[in-house]
Amino acid sequence: KQWYQRRVRGKDNTWIVKPWNMARGKHTYVTRNLSMLVKLAYTSPKIVQKYIERPVLFYRGDVGRVKFDIRYVILLKSVHPLKLYKYNVFWLRFANKPFGLDRFDEYEKHFTVMNYQGKGSSLKQIHDVDFIKMFAQQYPEYPWSEVDKEVCKMLRECFESATCLPPPRGLGRSPQSRAIYAVDFMLKWEGKKMVPQMLEINFN
Repeated sequence: KQWYQRRVRGKDNTWIVKPWNMARGKHTYVTRNLSMLVKLAYTSPKIVQKYIERPVLFYRGDVGRVKFDIRYVILLKSVHPLKLYKYNVFWLRFANKPFGLDRFDEYEKHFTVMNYQGKGSSLKQIHDVDFIKMFAQQYPEYPWSEVDKEVCKMLRECFESATCLPPPRGLGRSPQSRAIYAVDFMLKWEGKKMVPQMLEINFN
């Protein structure tokens, strides 16, 4: 239904399809083809999300302006009351080719997980403190401290939603229990505003 509504309104109709229980970018596809979206849904349980068409890009001197995503590590100490702690170090992953809304079969253009792609793929690594400095040079009007506040707001809203109902519909409370989550997100443009967009949460 959303696919048809977006087509009628002339909006971008690019979607990403991924398994609900796999990692490393396996069996993940980007497409505008409705038939492909329907067929993929029947192969195994899938999550279909609107593809981020206006991601905030990072300039790599060796490549150009590429997609990137960020991982925060969160400790859930208490459900009621909700108590969350964020590890101050975060991790970054970068695409290896300049971004564009085309060539959806080109992995290194649309995906950032390069750890498992073999010898032909390079893995770009930047420490978070260095990234913040480079980000400030590329986006001087968007201080990282303000971006981080928006990310923290997004995380709190997510966990508030996940804990507002009792199990099995929500996370249950246990005074002796703690949980660590890895949260992957990207930054995207909404008009001239830079906002975080959650991709997935991994539990360990």
